[in-house]
Amino acid sequence: MRADPLLVETVERMFAENLAPEDLAEAHGSGGVRFMELALEMGLDAVLVPQEQGGYGGGWPDAFVIAEACGRYAAPGALPETMIRRGLGHGAEDAAAGASPLPMPAGALLRSAQMAGAAQGLVERTAAYCSERTQFGRPIAKFQAVQQQMAELAGYAACMQAASQQAFAAVQKHGMPESGENPAWLAVAIAKCRCSELVHPVTRIAHGVHGAIGFTEEMGLQHFSLPLWRWRAEYGRDADWAEAIGRRAIAAGPSATWAALTR
Repeated sequence: MRADPLLVETVERMFAENLAPEDLAEAHGSGGVRFMELALEMGLDAVLVPQEQGGYGGGWPDAFVIAEACGRYAAPGALPETMIRRGLGHGAEDAAAGASPLPMPAGALLRSAQMAGAAQGLVERTAAYCSERTQFGRPIAKFQAVQQQMAELAGYAACMQAASQQAFAAVQKHGMPESGENPAWLAVAIAKCRCSELVHPVTRIAHGVHGAIGFTEEMGLQHFSLPLWRWRAEYGRDADWAEAIGRRAIAAGPSATWAALTR
């Protein structure tokens, strides 16, 4: 199942119009109230709610589109969490309140998409900066050393995107895992592990290419880097998930290790 193209187009347009780089400081300063109101008006929180219950009737690939965009555009507010809670059966008011954390697999799945989006946001911000910043009479994007750094950054971000998308596809096929018996558990575990693991090189390269100016409030990298550093530890660190995956492989035994890690 693929995401609804109409939803993809709607989300991209809505986020681009309301979360342009120059608008982020104001959007976050207000706590994201206006953005959240707009998202709720458009029904983005109900993308996983069946149509017969007044929702959009979409699937988990549609949820990935919204969660990833929230990370890529540094969206303020709790739209992704509200969307997941409603998808798990919570009512609109209860989901919006967000008093309790999400179940571990659902939270890990969500954070993988947000991290993948934020990493892509850093790629786009850094690429734009490299094209604008000049040194020795030409844009720094022309220098081979910077090109190498940008290639690594883009590769890491693409890896995060692929891992998270695979996890959402697995949940669409097998349902939200409650235990390791569900085939989707492994995909979620790998996605959270890999995305959390890549936060360090992604933020290191993005800030390194920007130099000292990347730490200033005006550049706005903090709207991506700070959440990334927070999300990588929420709902299990990469080391926690790596250990769980390793235990699964060991428990399968020598003759079934490959099958246990690829089914």
